[in-house]
Amino acid sequence: MREARSNSNVPLRSLRRLMQTPSRQVAAAVEHCDLCQEVLAPNHRHLLDLSKSTLICTCTACFLLFNKEGAGGHKYHIIPNRFLALPHFHMSDGEWDDLMIPVNIVFMYRSTGSKPVTAYYPGPAGATESLLSLESWSMLMQNNPVLQTLEHDVEALLIYRVRGVREYYIVPIDVCYELVGLIRRTWRGLSGGDTVWKNIADFFARIHAQAREIEEEQSQQESHESLPQGEERGADARIEL
Repeated sequence: MREARSNSNVPLRSLRRLMQTPSRQVAAAVEHCDLCQEVLAPNHRHLLDLSKSTLICTCTACFLLFNKEGAGGHKYHIIPNRFLALPHFHMSDGEWDDLMIPVNIVFMYRSTGSKPVTAYYPGPAGATESLLSLESWSMLMQNNPVLQTLEHDVEALLIYRVRGVREYYIVPIDVCYELVGLIRRTWRGLSGGDTVWKNIADFFARIHAQAREIEEEQSQQESHESLPQGEERGADARIEL
């Protein structure tokens, strides 16, 4: 069985803010832009600092400054705001079992680092990396060409298979870290408690409400357009998290 390990870099700096206790959240209610110190709106945008693997909270002005092709060089990447629901996602229960992920929520993203794909699952201790095989990821992309459109490092495939639900989304990476913080902050005892499960259900209801539903034919067309010309494309035993 593939090993999994906790990763000290995940959650990222801005995620730690989400995991503050309620009393500390009140004290830190006013957030500031990490670049210019301007006071931030509650629903502000983020950049990804690839050199440090950290999220950068930005005001509107700073975000727009970097929201240009090549503006951030090789250091800063903007976190997009694309939410896609994938109702025709192809993954059988057997294929899910083959991934050997011990819980039923996971997010995967294409990486520009040493590994072509990275997967994490959330839990009461934070986010744990799952050593997803390249073969498994290649099979997922072959069966679901829309995954070819994932922007490296800043967009993720978010899988939710809790208590009979089968939902798949493409979301910004900071949304995944928000989910990790929510679970870590509200988990109680061995099973999590009623509060955390309500929070998780509310979280995915919000994602579903935000997401644009993409049809199977459209996803294949978008994937084809995203590739260079001529390139070819080729029973649940987990804990209920």
